[in-house]
Amino acid sequence: MDLSRYLSQVQAFLNKENGLRLADLLYIRGGHAHHLLDTALEYRPDDLERECRDKIDQQLWDDITLLHIRVLISRGLNDYPSAYTEQAALVQSFLRTFPTLTRWSLPILYTIHNDLWLLANEADEQLKIKGEKGGKLEDAARNINKAFTACITDRGPLSTSRKWGTYYIINLLFKTYFRLKQQNLCKNVLRAVRASDLPGVEQFPKSHRVTYRYYLGVLNFLEEDYKKAEAELMVAFKECHSRAKKNKEQILHFLLPTLLVRGVLPSRALLDRFPRLGTLYDPLVLAARAGNVKEFDRGLARAERPLVARGTYLTVERARVVVVRVLFRKVFNLMDRTTKLPVSVFQQALAFVGMNIDLAEVECMLANMIYKGYIKGYLSHEKLFLVLSSKDPFPSFKEVNGLG
Repeated sequence: MDLSRYLSQVQAFLNKENGLRLADLLYIRGGHAHHLLDTALEYRPDDLERECRDKIDQQLWDDITLLHIRVLISRGLNDYPSAYTEQAALVQSFLRTFPTLTRWSLPILYTIHNDLWLLANEADEQLKIKGEKGGKLEDAARNINKAFTACITDRGPLSTSRKWGTYYIINLLFKTYFRLKQQNLCKNVLRAVRASDLPGVEQFPKSHRVTYRYYLGVLNFLEEDYKKAEAELMVAFKECHSRAKKNKEQILHFLLPTLLVRGVLPSRALLDRFPRLGTLYDPLVLAARAGNVKEFDRGLARAERPLVARGTYLTVERARVVVVRVLFRKVFNLMDRTTKLPVSVFQQALAFVGMNIDLAEVECMLANMIYKGYIKGYLSHEKLFLVLSSKDPFPSFKEVNGLG
């Protein structure tokens, strides 16, 4: 697409308020980009600017169009910091006209801010290689936050409101904060959402709400609120499109540890659908079902590197208490469900699965389980006996987790 045709199309779609087609024309990897770059390079900078001013008659859109072309030129020259600077200027120009626009313009908002995010990362990487200071992604976060404010504060009629772009921008903002390791800033966004008059999240596009619930789940996971994490991640997983296997796997990276630590073991069928996750979790789940603490520890050691990389290792490690509890329940059943058991029988059970530890440590494990509610009863330290409740001494995990 040559420059003249490109500018004519921008003007035509502006007149029709066709946000989808305009978004395509402002996408840095759009079908027009390669040929437009070739033709734009034939113009001197002053002539290029003049062409845009002459062909685009709506205020600020001539700037937006010119800046998009400059982004393509800088990117074509592999100058990503300059490309980012031009894209940031484009975003700022768009946000100045955004308050005069309605819902039709949201595809443009999404595209230019997503491109801003991509260029910020490319620019920071290039600057890092050169040994220079980055900071483009931090700057992008500030620009994306302005877009969030522009969406959530719209007071126009709901049917045409810019509010419908809020969750897309929130998700991009969360993605940025996570990349910057500044997840604490997400709380400011969530406070603004709670204080707003946004429509219910279920009324937004499914892709927006799935991503939003994923981030909510991960934030709760990081705060060790596993009950809330499970609720959000489970909804995200169920609503995620069946063909979006990569996205489902991403959700499971946090959902599986959340389930494990809460005593819920994933099915073999689920792990078979995601072989990479199955390689990590199959040994852990099999060990947990059998109450084999030693095998669980071995599986955890093998999975340590990928789990640490994901930030889920410590949570999976905490699921060890679930495995111990399964083993101790087996002991209870094997001892004819008697409610008075010597601590030594639990020591023998641990030795049977390869865990040779002294009585004091076994007693400590039992005390910890009583404290956490996994076992109902009390310890007689003098006689080294566990006295169990006559009613439901090993409550279900649902009950322990407050879901019963």
